[in-house]
Amino acid sequence: KPVWLTIVDFCIGAQDMATCCTQIAAPGMARMRQALISRTFRYFSAGASSVSRPPAVLSIQSHVVCGAAGNSAAVFPMRRLGVDVWPLNTVQFSNHTQYGKWTGHVFPPEHITQIVDGIDAIEGLPRCDAVLSGYLGSEPQGGAVLEVVRRVKEANPKAVYCCDPVMGHPEKGCIVAPGVAEFFAREAVSAADILCPNTLELQLLTGGAEALASLDQVRAATDQLLQRGAKCVFVKHLGPAGLEGGPRFEMLLATEEGTWHVSAPLLHFDRPPVGVGDLTSGTFLARRLLGYSWEDALEL
Repeated sequence: KPVWLTIVDFCIGAQDMATCCTQIAAPGMARMRQALISRTFRYFSAGASSVSRPPAVLSIQSHVVCGAAGNSAAVFPMRRLGVDVWPLNTVQFSNHTQYGKWTGHVFPPEHITQIVDGIDAIEGLPRCDAVLSGYLGSEPQGGAVLEVVRRVKEANPKAVYCCDPVMGHPEKGCIVAPGVAEFFAREAVSAADILCPNTLELQLLTGGAEALASLDQVRAATDQLLQRGAKCVFVKHLGPAGLEGGPRFEMLLATEEGTWHVSAPLLHFDRPPVGVGDLTSGTFLARRLLGYSWEDALEL
C-alpha cells in the first residue's frame, strides 16, 4: 500500500492538514510515526523502477507579469497534464507587447547559460527529457539555447528539442528583434526535432517570398523542413491557408509517418487572445512526452 494512502487513511478524520500534522506529532503517536517512516523507507528503497517520475521539460521562453504569454501561458497547463516544467525566461516584461507599451528586460545570453550551469551542477540535465524554446529577445540568445540543447542531449541522448520559432503573426508581420528570424531559419531548423510554426513563420523558415495561401503550399513547406531533419512540423493555425479559408481554427501536423489535419470552431474576441500558440506548442509536446501518438497528441 503506498505510503501516501496510509497517511490519508490515518488523517481521514481530521478536519484539515494542520489537525492531521498535530495528531501525528502527538506524544502518544510515536509508533505511528515510526511505522510511517519505515513504510516510506521500504517504498523508496524498492528500486528506481517502482517509482516513476514525470517527464521533465526545460522551457526557455518569454514571461509576462500581467497576462499570459510564453512561459506564463505554457507552464501551468503542461504541469496540469503531468509534466515537470523548468521555466527559464528569455525576457521578463510587464505585459505582452501587443498593448503597444510595456516595461521590462531582455536577459543577456549568459543568463540562460548560468541557469543551466546551476542545473548541471546538481546533476539535473540527465533528467531533462526535452528542451522547449519560444520567444527570443535577441539573436545571441539563440546561440545560448542551441548550446543548452547540445548539453541536454549529451546528458540524455533520448531528449528532444521542440522549437516554437516565435517571429510574428500573419496579420502583423515579423515583430522580433533583428537577427532572430534569420537565426531560426539558418540554425534552429536543422537542430530541432519538433518545429511549431504558424504560417508566417513557416514561410520565413523555408525562404518563401509570398504568404502561404493554400493547404498544398503549407504541405510543401512542411516537407522541406522534414527533409532538413525535423521529425515533426506542427503548423498551429492555418488561417486563410486552411481548407475553409479562415473561418475555423485549423491545424496541420506533418511527420515522416503521415500528415494530419484538424479543425475546430474559431471563437471571436474583441481583443484577440495572446499566448495561444505558446499554450498549444507546450501541451502538444507534453502529450508526446507522456506517450501519446502524433495523432492523439494533436487531437487531444
